[in-house]
Amino acid sequence: MSFTITHRGGEMEEGDLSAIPALVAELYGPVDHEHPDIAVSDDESGWMLSAFQSGRLVWENPDSDDEPRYMVDVSRSEISRIMSLVATGDLDDVDSLEWLPGYQ
Repeated sequence: MSFTITHRGGEMEEGDLSAIPALVAELYGPVDHEHPDIAVSDDESGWMLSAFQSGRLVWENPDSDDEPRYMVDVSRSEISRIMSLVATGDLDDVDSLEWLPGYQ
């Protein structure tokens, strides 16, 4: 399973499961409206999980017609857990979470 990590500054790198806690820790930095999120993307399917400082998550596949989904007020520990599911290819587990339709 391969995945890509996107840092708050927009830098991307090949995924390493052990890097997810440090990635989530980037959300503790100062508010940056230009770079507000981090992400983990499944390289095979194109599904991406983005996390924002506010605790908002967005689950989407920009390469498909599937509607994006979101949730709010997610704890940092839960963000780490869900990002780890994406990283290990457990996409059905991520899909089964209680998502709301759209981006809002």
